[in-house]
Amino acid sequence: MELVRSRRGLQKKFVASLLIVGFSPGIVALFATYLYSTQTLKNTIGDSFQQLAASTARRIEVMIDDEIDEARHLAAAPLAVRFSVETSNRSYRAGGEPAVQAQLLERSARWEQFRAGKEPTLPGFINQRTLMYIQSWLTIRPGEYNNILVTDARGALIAGVSPDAKYLHGDALWWKEAYAGGRGGLYVSDIYEQAPAVYLLDIAVPILDQAGTRAVGVAKFEVRRDSLMKAIMEIRVGERGHGMLLNTEGTPLICPVLPPTAHLINDPLMKQLMQTKPGWVVAEDDAHGGHNSIVGFAPITFTNKLTETSLGGNQWYALVRQDPAETYAPVYALLRTVGLIGFGLVVALATLGFFVGRLIVKPVLLLQEQADAIRQNVRDLASAGRFERMRMGTARPRVSVRTGDELESLALAFNQMTEALDESLKTIRDQEDELVRKEKLASVGQLLAALAHDIKNPLGVIRSSAQLVLDERQPDAVKREVAQYVIDETDRLTNRINHFLRFARQKPPDIQPVSPRMLLDAAVREWEALGKGEPITTHVQAPDGVADLLVDADQIKEALVNLMINAREAMSHGGTLTLSAAAAPGGVAPEAVDIRVVDTGAGISPDHLRQIFDPFFTTKDYGTGLGLTNAKRLVENNSGQLEIHSTEGRGTEVLLRLPALSGGSEKETHA
Repeated sequence: MELVRSRRGLQKKFVASLLIVGFSPGIVALFATYLYSTQTLKNTIGDSFQQLAASTARRIEVMIDDEIDEARHLAAAPLAVRFSVETSNRSYRAGGEPAVQAQLLERSARWEQFRAGKEPTLPGFINQRTLMYIQSWLTIRPGEYNNILVTDARGALIAGVSPDAKYLHGDALWWKEAYAGGRGGLYVSDIYEQAPAVYLLDIAVPILDQAGTRAVGVAKFEVRRDSLMKAIMEIRVGERGHGMLLNTEGTPLICPVLPPTAHLINDPLMKQLMQTKPGWVVAEDDAHGGHNSIVGFAPITFTNKLTETSLGGNQWYALVRQDPAETYAPVYALLRTVGLIGFGLVVALATLGFFVGRLIVKPVLLLQEQADAIRQNVRDLASAGRFERMRMGTARPRVSVRTGDELESLALAFNQMTEALDESLKTIRDQEDELVRKEKLASVGQLLAALAHDIKNPLGVIRSSAQLVLDERQPDAVKREVAQYVIDETDRLTNRINHFLRFARQKPPDIQPVSPRMLLDAAVREWEALGKGEPITTHVQAPDGVADLLVDADQIKEALVNLMINAREAMSHGGTLTLSAAAAPGGVAPEAVDIRVVDTGAGISPDHLRQIFDPFFTTKDYGTGLGLTNAKRLVENNSGQLEIHSTEGRGTEVLLRLPALSGGSEKETHA
């Protein structure tokens, strides 16, 4: 069986192994680098965002506490604020409660007329001194406040910078929380939208009496959100990172990217943020379209104790976030760098592996070529004739490998094996010559014994017949009969001697192209000339397209005649003999033609089939037993093959597969 092997299979495997060895650690290293870098980045940026959020929270705390202190400072002004408030409170003592209520309603109506522009002068119940004082307060910090109000114990307006404020504030939450029934309290509202794009923060403080134990009124600062925005807007992380202020409801009170109503912080993230201490988390959804964002946070606590309703009853938190793509950009850049370096190393490793593999594979290929040459030589020896084998051997230039490793040892062992094979073949040739010589001697002995046996009896008959002819007393009829008998016995001896001569001769074939049809017709004519016995129907089938045979026509014709004689003897009561020629089935090399000789005779038993080609073997009472032996030898001398298939009682088929060229179409004749 022919072995199909890749000429570069080992080199490919070597390079593939290097690539696997190179890529596998590289992939693991990339994955480990990604995990380590990501975790390190999360910890570093998370800590940084936590510190930013904590510092922002402290700044907002300080800003609110400063505003509360400013409001307290204004409320504590004795002449400008407290005195005017106490004076207003004393004015309510002159009459009963109905009179006070009527007075408040009348003043509220006059204030509304003033606000509507129907009364040209400021009403007298607005304290001019207090108004001038709070106006001067605004000049110190312009643009920070939307309005500053001072009210008495009834929630009535004492003075206000902006005329937009109502006169009565007793029902307002900020007034109730700050006055607290005279106990006083600090109130800070949630950030609210007063007008489109105008966001305010109310800070209300009580105005205490001279003893500082009881509230006599309330001062209110309406702080613009812009002042708080400064603490948030200054937080910039990269290009898209920013800070936020939000409450526990998830409403962003201050966000430099989106307006408060545009987005809400989702509940899962709020649960992560609602802690008592600053920290950082990885948010699955940061409400800005980012996923797996790093978010730093810190709760905002105030030094001053606020009322429970302050900040809308919520807690404030400072938050710092960044777009994940920007956050993890250094990791991705590192991975790209590491990947490119790793890929470059793998390419270099593969290139090196290719050349190293080539150095390793080259000696192996030399050994393979030498092994193929030896294998072909052994195959040629097996198919060559005896005289050709005398001139053939496995000797080839030895493989020279100088690697200093196992490959050199393998090449040395291979060369030694080749030398041992040459010695073995030489020994086999010598033994073959001896066997051939002994076989020839044995064949000659058998030949002489058979020849002596076959000649002895006819010679005795010829001698006795000659004596009868010499006897003058014998009638002429007897002498003629005896003479004819002598002729028959002489022909028989001649036939026997021809068989022996064919067996003994080793004439090389004279190879010439010959038409299968012509060869079959010539064999049939010669066989019919020798014919006798029962009539036999003969069919010759020879397609015109069958290739010409490359054989010695005389030798193959002789083999066919021997086979046809055996077929005639097997059909003692008559039958059909078919000779056909056809191209051999595919896969036969070189191209060949199959010639079949098929009879309908008695057939051959399985036991005899194993011996039919042995010299001098015969099952008949007459004959030399050399017919099939000579036929097989003649076919094989012409580089052909002869096979016999027979079924006892049904006939025999003989196949001759002979070398040929190319040929044509089929036609059939009957003889």
